[in-house]
Amino acid sequence: MNLKLPALCTTAALLMGCVTGATQSVRNLIPGQLSADQPILAQVDKTYAPGMLAVGQEQDRYRNQSLGLGLVSHPEAERYINQQLERLKQASGIADLPGQAYLFADTSFGARASPDGNIYIPYVMLQDMGSTDELAALLAHELAHTIRNHNSSDLFVQAQKKAVVAASFLASIKQGDSATVRGSDQKLIENTFTALMVSDGFLSPGWTRRQELEADKLGMDLLIAAGYNSDAMFTLLDKMALWEERNRTAQSQRNALIDQLFMVNDPELEKNALGEMLGGILDRSAVGVGSVVNKLNQNHDSAEKRYDSLLTYVDTHYPAAPTPALEVRNWQAISKARKAEQIWQGLLGVVEARDALAQRKPADAERFMRSAINPHTNNQNFLRQSFYELRAAQGQTGAMQQNLALGLKGAYPSFSLHVESAHLAGESNPATAKRLLATFDQYGRPPTYYHDVIAMAESSELKVDALALVAECTAKYLGEGVSCGDAEAAAKSNLSYGSLLQSLAP
Repeated sequence: MNLKLPALCTTAALLMGCVTGATQSVRNLIPGQLSADQPILAQVDKTYAPGMLAVGQEQDRYRNQSLGLGLVSHPEAERYINQQLERLKQASGIADLPGQAYLFADTSFGARASPDGNIYIPYVMLQDMGSTDELAALLAHELAHTIRNHNSSDLFVQAQKKAVVAASFLASIKQGDSATVRGSDQKLIENTFTALMVSDGFLSPGWTRRQELEADKLGMDLLIAAGYNSDAMFTLLDKMALWEERNRTAQSQRNALIDQLFMVNDPELEKNALGEMLGGILDRSAVGVGSVVNKLNQNHDSAEKRYDSLLTYVDTHYPAAPTPALEVRNWQAISKARKAEQIWQGLLGVVEARDALAQRKPADAERFMRSAINPHTNNQNFLRQSFYELRAAQGQTGAMQQNLALGLKGAYPSFSLHVESAHLAGESNPATAKRLLATFDQYGRPPTYYHDVIAMAESSELKVDALALVAECTAKYLGEGVSCGDAEAAAKSNLSYGSLLQSLAP
């Protein structure tokens, strides 16, 4: 298969983007035109208007805490990070800038700004940023994307739709014949594929090169205006080259795991029930799911080019910019504390356990999961969601319920925990279904969960609610790969690996 991929693509997780059409004018993707004669901050509108994809700050956070392994609860770090974000907002002079910063349970490098202005920082980055000024540089860059409303570009809308297709590919697996494929196998595929796709940047924004350079420059304006050391932005760009290399290494490992999980090159594929189910989904003439992700993350401006462009900008507009001393002590008191180390080691243990489970090594998965338990991970979503999945694969109903209860007591429970809790409470319980419907609203109705909520409503005889959700889902997401409950809607959604690949073509 010859895949038609975008002409210019990038690692979204590293704050970069991709252009999908040679005839598409870059000018149309960027809100407003800027002069090179002044700093960008001097030219932007001082009144902020929400972007077209905004759903509300709180609902955006709920949606993101339901992606992958979700959010990490670390109040001291979150409080300190948001203090720096607020300082940058005040320095911008722009009224009503939205958003809060959150920590994402991910071991890949790269922050991202949502359409609602929320900033999601992978927990791994706490380990690598050496000063408050570096943290502020990262936040300033992401805040710049929000100020310029880059999220509203046609490109970003298209990228988000493709993300929905990729995530919703999982829903098609659920509709396989459970009589021929074990439920534990279905769940294993679903959970592993979700985590891998999220960490590969499928659910991150894709900016154009010009938008990235603009965010670098406006971020520098904000950093200087807020009184931070501007050298920190250059330090951040230097580190990006190292982060890119680490991400490439990790991505190669994930690609191999994805291909192994789906048995893309397994000659015995058609001889077992799981392979029979996947055979209609996977297009084995492609080179593997992982390699598709890899191709989507190529061809971006290097950190070196961005460094040079930013250096020219600073020399032009800030030849005498002050360079206050880097603030190190307060930041490292949080980022290097025992609590941060225990959360990080717990997250690493969970990631290793999930990899082991995907490779059908339950004993290793058990060992890694147990090593991840400590006082600071006990109620973390990444731990309890993963423990629940392990216990479900082992058929330990009591332990499944215990882990759900602990996860739901945490600060950022994933919507998947609510779904699984509802399933355990009873598939045909109207009261349970109504609670799930209310929680679905609270979480901003994340697209990939329509199928679960509709199925629960139908089994509980809440026909009116189910039909309303099917209609809403179909109207919003028809053709974008979201499963809307019934067989006809699912067929119209064209859920397949082939349709995913086709959707990636311009």
